[in-house]
Amino acid sequence: MEYSKLGLEHFTPDYTQYFHALPEPARDTLLPHQWQLHKGIDTDTLAAIHDELYRRTLHGGWPDAVLTPGVQVRTAGRVAGTHLELHLEHLRQGTRSRLATDAVVLATGYRERPLDGLLAGLDPHLRRDTAGRPRVGADYRLVLDDTVTGSVYVQNAERHTHGVGTPDLGLAAWRSAVILNTVTGKEPYPLPRRTAFTTFGLDAREAPSLPAQSRKLTPLTETV
Repeated sequence: MEYSKLGLEHFTPDYTQYFHALPEPARDTLLPHQWQLHKGIDTDTLAAIHDELYRRTLHGGWPDAVLTPGVQVRTAGRVAGTHLELHLEHLRQGTRSRLATDAVVLATGYRERPLDGLLAGLDPHLRRDTAGRPRVGADYRLVLDDTVTGSVYVQNAERHTHGVGTPDLGLAAWRSAVILNTVTGKEPYPLPRRTAFTTFGLDAREAPSLPAQSRKLTPLTETV
C-alpha cells in the first residue's frame, strides 16, 4: 500500500478539490487505478511479518505458514460438521485447489452500496452525470433541479466526484466544516488555503513560481 508522506497527500482537501474539478471521464479513468492508496498492507506490517517468518527458520526449520498472493476463495463450506473447506483459484495460473481448515477470518472489507434506495424520494429532482450517478457539488451538496428550494448534503457517497479520500475518516472534520460553513453562510470553522505541499494541477491563473528561463532551451541529451 502506498503510505509515503507525499503519497498520503491524496487524502487532503487540496487533492479533493483538484479531483472534483477534473472532467468526468478523467475522474472515472483515474479512480480505479488508485486502489493501492487505501487497499493493502503498510510497510511496517509487511516487515514485521517477514521478520517473524525469518525468525522461525533460524534453527533449521521452516515457518508453519503459507502466503499465497493472487489466490481467490471461490466458495467455503463445512465438511463433516467440524472442518471448513475452501475452494481456491489462482487468478494468474488459472489453477484450482482445496484447503481444509478449522477457521476462516473474513477480512473482505466493505462493498460500496448504491444510493438509489436512500435517495428514492428525491429521484425526480436529482441531476445525474452521464453514468446515471448523482451529481455532487464541491460543497458536498446534491445537485437538484430548481424546483427544490432546500439542500441535501452527503458524506461518503461522492467517491465518483470527490475521489479516493471520500471514505477517509481523517477528512471527515474538514468535510463537516465545509458543509457547516455553506449552510450558515459564514465561516464558523476557518479552513486553510493550502493543505498539501503537492500542486496537483496547473492553473493558468495561479501558475507555480518557476525560475526564469532563456528563450533558447538546450537539450538534455543529444539526438543520435
